[in-house]
Amino acid sequence: MKEALVVMAKAPRAGEVKTRLSGALDPEEARGLYVAFLSDTFALMEDVRDERENLALGLCYTPEGEEEAFEEVEREGSLMILQRGENLGERLTACFADLFALGFESVVVIGADSPTLPGEYVFDAFECFEADDDVVVGPAEDGGYYLVGMRKLHERIFEDIPWGGASALDATMERAREAGLNLVLLPEWRDVDTPEDFERLKRELSENREAAKFTRRFLIELAKQSTTK
Repeated sequence: MKEALVVMAKAPRAGEVKTRLSGALDPEEARGLYVAFLSDTFALMEDVRDERENLALGLCYTPEGEEEAFEEVEREGSLMILQRGENLGERLTACFADLFALGFESVVVIGADSPTLPGEYVFDAFECFEADDDVVVGPAEDGGYYLVGMRKLHERIFEDIPWGGASALDATMERAREAGLNLVLLPEWRDVDTPEDFERLKRELSENREAAKFTRRFLIELAKQSTTK
């Protein structure tokens, strides 16, 4: 079975990414952190690929024409697919549609805001498809989700969703029920979006030196720079 694991991402440009961290980081620091998040996300994806023989990796990016902005990200052998659509639901729908059109039989899409996400959660998402589940979702603590996967496109689950709000996951689950789909939830995990999230991430990485090596390296350099200012 041809499988695809794809991360949805914006081009890492200063002032365009991780803007909610403005209370903790300046625009260039936020950009550097996002590059580290993306590199850690691809490291996770590559670990999953090592365990799944027919898995292809991809980057679903925006905006058009910003491919070179990702050259700083540590990634190898990944497809690049342009995001299309006005909102997150439309962009997710287009991403899945494009990948299924390329012949993939199961597709999992993840975000780039969870650098410490355990790889086994992503691996388990693909395992769900072997049990004939229609949709798999990884819920985030903030009411959204860090992962969504399907074996064929079910557009309805992305329609009329309050994206960015605390009820995005609940609304998606309701759409799945309306469509008669079997939706499976993975364990909950956390995004890093706010200064409070960022402080928790720093504590987490100070205690777990095996996780998110690119993000940890960035934080070490950031701390060095702050001591010299």
